[in-house]
Amino acid sequence: MGLAKDARLALLTVIAPCFNEQDNIRSLTTRVGQVFEGLDVQGELILINDASTDATKQRIEDMAAEHDWVVGLDHESNRGLFEGWLTGLNAASGTVVCLIDSDLQNPPEEIERLYRKLSSSAADMVQAVRSSIGRLKDSRLILSRGLNVLLNTVLRCRATDNKSGFVVAHREVLADVLNLRRRYYYPHTFIRVSAESKGYNVLEVETLFVDRVSGKSFLTAFPFRTIAAVLLDLLAGVAEFGLGRREDEIARFLRASPPQREPERIAGWRRAWMEVYFLTFPLHKWMLTRATRARYLALRRSQYLSREDLDRYRLYKLQRIVRHAYANTEFYRKRMDDLGVTPDDIQTLSDLCKLPMLSKEDVRKNLHFGMFASNHVKREMLRVATSGSTGEPFVIYADRAQLETRAATTLRAAEWAGWRFGDRQARLWHQTIGLSRGQAFKERLDAVFMRRLFVPAYEIREDNIKGLFERIARHRPVLLDGYAESFNFLALYARSHGIAGIRPRAIMSSAQILPAQTRSTLEDVFKTEVFDKYGSREFSGIAYEDSGHDGHLVMAESYIVEILKDGRTTEAGEVGEIVVTDLHNMHVPIIRYRIGDLAETLADSGTTASGSAFPRIGRIEGRTQAIVMCPDGTWLPGTFFAHYFKEHDQVIRHFQVIQENRAAITIKLVPALAYSEASLKAIVDGLRHYVSDEMRIDLELVEEIPLVRTGKRTGVVSRLNLDFQEMASDAPEDES
Repeated sequence: MGLAKDARLALLTVIAPCFNEQDNIRSLTTRVGQVFEGLDVQGELILINDASTDATKQRIEDMAAEHDWVVGLDHESNRGLFEGWLTGLNAASGTVVCLIDSDLQNPPEEIERLYRKLSSSAADMVQAVRSSIGRLKDSRLILSRGLNVLLNTVLRCRATDNKSGFVVAHREVLADVLNLRRRYYYPHTFIRVSAESKGYNVLEVETLFVDRVSGKSFLTAFPFRTIAAVLLDLLAGVAEFGLGRREDEIARFLRASPPQREPERIAGWRRAWMEVYFLTFPLHKWMLTRATRARYLALRRSQYLSREDLDRYRLYKLQRIVRHAYANTEFYRKRMDDLGVTPDDIQTLSDLCKLPMLSKEDVRKNLHFGMFASNHVKREMLRVATSGSTGEPFVIYADRAQLETRAATTLRAAEWAGWRFGDRQARLWHQTIGLSRGQAFKERLDAVFMRRLFVPAYEIREDNIKGLFERIARHRPVLLDGYAESFNFLALYARSHGIAGIRPRAIMSSAQILPAQTRSTLEDVFKTEVFDKYGSREFSGIAYEDSGHDGHLVMAESYIVEILKDGRTTEAGEVGEIVVTDLHNMHVPIIRYRIGDLAETLADSGTTASGSAFPRIGRIEGRTQAIVMCPDGTWLPGTFFAHYFKEHDQVIRHFQVIQENRAAITIKLVPALAYSEASLKAIVDGLRHYVSDEMRIDLELVEEIPLVRTGKRTGVVSRLNLDFQEMASDAPEDES
């Protein structure tokens, strides 16, 4: 039992600030040690001498000499209970931390019960409620209860005993709770207020509160000066916590860990436009709240965090989502129990690999009440449905916090492309597919506030394309965003018909792979810079290019992206399967989700062109369901065919590769102007070098390979139902 000073991580740290408690130190140490033994955990007791005038310092040194699990710390001047907590927390090694007074009025034996409640519940923090049983009914009790009512009324809390500082919580949660913006005379009074304001789930447990045997309380019978100070603190509390207002968690983190530089200010008419946009959210958003504004402003700053601070935030979010999923969902609890993994095993970002991966089939089978958190709120959840890459419908849910982060991230990424608030936009998209009438109205109204022109990507035809060009030219967008396929079609049409007049500052391509040839065409025709976005319906924007165009920057505050091959993390230059962990969706946790895409791994290059330290992923190689498996075991990603056929665009206008079985592929071809049987034979003969002579290649000439309803075209379709992690060992070297 004990920490044993062997660099092992203590599971439970108990922190006890001490001021003139010489007669209580030995008893406190002995009783806390018995709690560690009863729990059968590694334990650590941190005793902080707060400039005591008696023998407290010596007693603490004695206990530290007798027990290797006792740590003694010293304040040269009296700094108070709250500062003692902070000193202890900074030195703590435990994954779980308990705060307790050293006067023994809170029985140390109750630590065990609080700890077990935390371990067996979905709570982020357990707070002891001082029982009235055997408690002295004096003026201090009346004042304490009066203060509790005042705090609940003014700051809209629900606490039975706000002021109780006898708590057990996960270390990172407690660090966040104790991170206060204002200066207070008695900051420990606001521990529960802070926890609720920051969205933590607090469980109350009634415990005894006994009379002092030794020592003396600093409060007199009628502490008038203390009452006055508490009332001043209450005013500061209103300024910090508002009337039940919750502070953005990224903003809180930035307060403790400022970015390395500040973002460009939004000023003048652009600032006014931004404020109006967020102020009117209820009119044009059906799920998001005005809290999106705070998240957007925080994300503009967090992009400049150091990598060390960024990873600390990501680890905090990862640990919280894993604990939450384990405590609140049957699905994750069973899977982790089957592997013998607990939330406490996730101590670093690399520990994520200890958890099982999540397949689409897992989601289909367990989505609703197996994966829904027990405390989910249906009105804060959005059903997200896709047709699925293989045509099989797929449904998942996003919660409000995730949706608000998505919206804020989208705005930040647009800034990387040169857009600023108030600039005009045009979007080649499907504006209202899948929306109700009310949602469609709000989507159109949102477009008005964002000065966004919608061009329906699935309605582009020969007979209307000239009119679409004219609409875009009249709108004069700074940013064009939409499907790569749609942009490519417009660019080729503009080039062949001599159409000019569209000169956006940037084009952002999304929802499809952006081949190098398409990028080059867009930049040449529209005289602009092209930015690629990698995302999905499940998560929206996962990674974006910045002005360096050196890979896709993962939205690190929102997602952890792994690239895996044979179940291991890939090396730089390797292609692997993308696995995504959502750090925000608490209602339906999505941890290590196999999204079905392939990407190249890039070496970590440090700071990017936009000034961020975000991790990057390389070129997107397509869907795992778009892999062609050859008879000799070689597999070819969908982008291989895009690279191969791009050299023959004078012969083949469009293509689609379909594999029904391992021995054959069918290639549908739309001939171009230079098509001939001889040229086609040369192309097929060259292709055999990659697919092997044993592969049968069936050719089918067609007039058109139609876009699907949302404006996309699928280049490769595989119906073999292969598992990339099982087949990855047969993967060829990249020959594109």
